[in-house]
Amino acid sequence: MKKVIRIRMTVPVRYCVLLVLVLSAVSAWGQKGRENRQRRLMSDSVFQIHEVVARGSQNVSPHQTISRRQISALASNNVADALKYLAGVQIKDYGGLGGQKTVNVRSLGSQHVGVYLDGVRITNAQNGTVDLGKYSLTTLESVSLFNANKTEPLMTASEYASASTVYLRTHRPDSTSLLASYSYGSFNTHKVNVTYSYQRLGFIDAQYTHTDGDYPFRYHTEYEDTTGTRQNDNLDQMRVEGCLFHGPWQWHTYYYLSYRGLPGGIVRRLSGKYTDVGKEWDQNFFSQLSYQHHFGLLGLRGIVKYANDRLHYRSDFDENVSVHSNVTYHQQDIYSAVALSYTYHHFGISLSPDLRWSDLTTDLKHFHYVYRIDSKTSITAFYNFGGLSINATALYTYCKDHTYKEAAPLHRWTWDALASYRLGDWTLRAFYKTVFRIPTLNDLYYTLVGNRFLKPEYTQQWDAGITYSHRWLHVQWDAYFNHIKDRIVCLPLKGSFQWTMLNYGYTRCIGTDLSVNATFKHHILMLTGTWMDDRNRTNPGGKDYNDFVAYSPRWSFSAIYTFLWKGWEASVSDMFVDKRYWTAQNSIDDPLDRYNCTDVKVGYHYRMMTVEAECQNLFDKPYEMIQRWPMPGRRYAVTVKVQL
Repeated sequence: MKKVIRIRMTVPVRYCVLLVLVLSAVSAWGQKGRENRQRRLMSDSVFQIHEVVARGSQNVSPHQTISRRQISALASNNVADALKYLAGVQIKDYGGLGGQKTVNVRSLGSQHVGVYLDGVRITNAQNGTVDLGKYSLTTLESVSLFNANKTEPLMTASEYASASTVYLRTHRPDSTSLLASYSYGSFNTHKVNVTYSYQRLGFIDAQYTHTDGDYPFRYHTEYEDTTGTRQNDNLDQMRVEGCLFHGPWQWHTYYYLSYRGLPGGIVRRLSGKYTDVGKEWDQNFFSQLSYQHHFGLLGLRGIVKYANDRLHYRSDFDENVSVHSNVTYHQQDIYSAVALSYTYHHFGISLSPDLRWSDLTTDLKHFHYVYRIDSKTSITAFYNFGGLSINATALYTYCKDHTYKEAAPLHRWTWDALASYRLGDWTLRAFYKTVFRIPTLNDLYYTLVGNRFLKPEYTQQWDAGITYSHRWLHVQWDAYFNHIKDRIVCLPLKGSFQWTMLNYGYTRCIGTDLSVNATFKHHILMLTGTWMDDRNRTNPGGKDYNDFVAYSPRWSFSAIYTFLWKGWEASVSDMFVDKRYWTAQNSIDDPLDRYNCTDVKVGYHYRMMTVEAECQNLFDKPYEMIQRWPMPGRRYAVTVKVQL
């Protein structure tokens, strides 16, 4: 959509005229000198510039972005490490490099967060979550979080289907280069990365990581005080991905292979007599092709994608005391989408149908092959005039599974409306959005757990906020209210080893987010803060009524300071998370302690070489994101990079 920019002149006219005359004289004198120098250079030289495409867009919904400069300066290893500093985000990290890492925004649940790579969603039909630990930061231009969704004309229908969206934007190379790096860190961690970029056409990036993951921990409560070392937390992973850019076309292919140990919670290690050993093998592949182009007032976007994922989990070892298992899961995903837009003056409209086919096979006993057809269609209207922007979308979703004793088909209309008004440096905005989450294949069909009669979760979101943006300062504040009906939970109704998926109750969340971004010369500062009150409102007479929802802190803060000067690059980042209850009934157990984690990183670039040193959890504070899954303490890493 066209963006209208107005500049208000407040300086008296006579000073403006005088200033223009002075600048014109200086410019003419400088231009004459430049022309003489250009004549001498152009006599025997030919210069070529790359194609430059400029487009204006105004995103109405609240969003936060971490740029490539900030990403490179962070003491981080993957996408989850970058997202944890954004307002309203809660990361569930099961410890170490090998632990799974999922994102939850405004306490809506990880299944309500859509993760998109270059506008194409990363999916998991089996359990609905995306492990962000599998995705590297080295190939990314930026990481952005949108509450609700983007408000651009050429969006696919699936982009409107999530309560919050994470956008990973791939970096397009500027020239031909070869970048190689090696990193060594605590717990015998080795990381090798090689990236080859060819002009502006594309790149190939490969990375191998190994860690023993045997970090020491201390677990202290009112009744326990023990120290130990995490065992079976090793990780070996390899990632290869490539991307090609050609005009309106972009092709991205990704392959990931890993072998990791799953140590489980430390409850069985307190006596030193028991172990709980699990192993997991992952193999993930996808290839996606996208096209986007504007033909005057018309816009066209097309996407096709194929994904193939295999997971093998094994725990049938003699020393294990838990349930033994040796299961392989295999899922495929075929996705296609088209988006059309038409703009005329201040009005615009877009239409997008998409279709997704997913299947799941497993050698789990009594599990029947299942495939799912999921289609979505969105119709969006845009209006922009002066500082006013309005977007409204209607989304129709139809989903049907095909298997033995399949669940009933699901279909529903959902809506969202976003509006903003810009007045100078200030922008007022608000949105309302409804979302329903379809139960995953695990929720419906997992042996002894699945429930074919589950209803989809239905979410309503209200948000109002204000943004101030001027030169080097950007401030964003939002207040929000979320309501979830028929929340899907897993409860032990048939004994401690046999759980059941159920629709259970209502939850409501009230909160506010604040983010501040300041960029001044060599300094970049990002501050975020969140206050959130997420409560269970299911049964007014129940013992857990009005209790806090598990793993939802009331307060969280983060800060990132980045310093860039000549060849130096340094950053200090800090994250504070308040105490969190981890049971549905808060009175049963004490909450997890609040924690504060500080990371530092320093790097120096000289000619073709860069040396970086980092320390995570600088003050060696013990903490947990998940009950009885202690996080690593102080750890170091040194990285050497060579670019040719």
